[in-house]
Amino acid sequence: MAIENTNSFVNTNSPININPKDPSGPYFLNPNDGPGTLLTNHLLTADNYHSWARTVRYSLRIKKKLGFIDGILCEPTDPNDALLEPWLECNDMVVTWLQNVMSFEIKNSVVYVETSNALWLELEQRFAQNNGPRIYDLKQSIHSLTQGDDSVNLYFSKLKGLFDELLNFEFIPSCTCGAMKPALENQQRDWMMKFLMGLNDSFTNIKAQIILIKPTPTLSEVYALVQQEEKRQLLSNVSNLHDTLALATKIHFPNTRDNPKHFEVAITTFHLSHDFPQLSKGPAAKQG
Repeated sequence: MAIENTNSFVNTNSPININPKDPSGPYFLNPNDGPGTLLTNHLLTADNYHSWARTVRYSLRIKKKLGFIDGILCEPTDPNDALLEPWLECNDMVVTWLQNVMSFEIKNSVVYVETSNALWLELEQRFAQNNGPRIYDLKQSIHSLTQGDDSVNLYFSKLKGLFDELLNFEFIPSCTCGAMKPALENQQRDWMMKFLMGLNDSFTNIKAQIILIKPTPTLSEVYALVQQEEKRQLLSNVSNLHDTLALATKIHFPNTRDNPKHFEVAITTFHLSHDFPQLSKGPAAKQG
């Protein structure tokens, strides 16, 4: 079975452009990329290495600097090599970028690591190995997460973030022969079921309809259906509120039918009497 490594960021078979002045090469430093550049908005802590590392790798790939942390672009051994100075400049820049997105405590512990590759390997050895406690925390968070007072979008975003981080530990590789397809489908089904189970009771009907759909929809497809139902419920609530308001106005102010201005006053008075009773009582009520 041919396994595709979806986490691979560098094609080692491709020729490397070694011209330091070529913007497409790894030795080129963009004028906009200085020592203060932030590769991510999240600082590395003892608990978020995998998500942090993934984001940092994406940023370095865009800047064509992955070869420095992966050890593909090694320091030239010949002191007269024309690439030595460009390599040192790029290496120091990458080291600085990495330190910029570390917590204060972690940064202090690696301040004397001189190469970006050695720094990356040390972080990996320190934070990527002890996976058991983090996997436990993630699965517990996934199990206990419910919608509560959150919108469907916010609830989905929280849950999807936990799923994505868990993938760093329980990665299912893709393949060209289709042997892993059942495992991927089971994963999507489990995610979809968990998303539905955490929804509020107001979505009971749509949940019952979704679990009967064949073939089983993906998590993203289910999210789209539930979000549509949420919008429908919001519109229905607005319509019901309008009907209730109209009925209440008719009961409180029965003579406003033939006079629109009186109707507007009636609506305003109704709002004041129900939402701001202290304003509708008048000066006498305040003095009392």
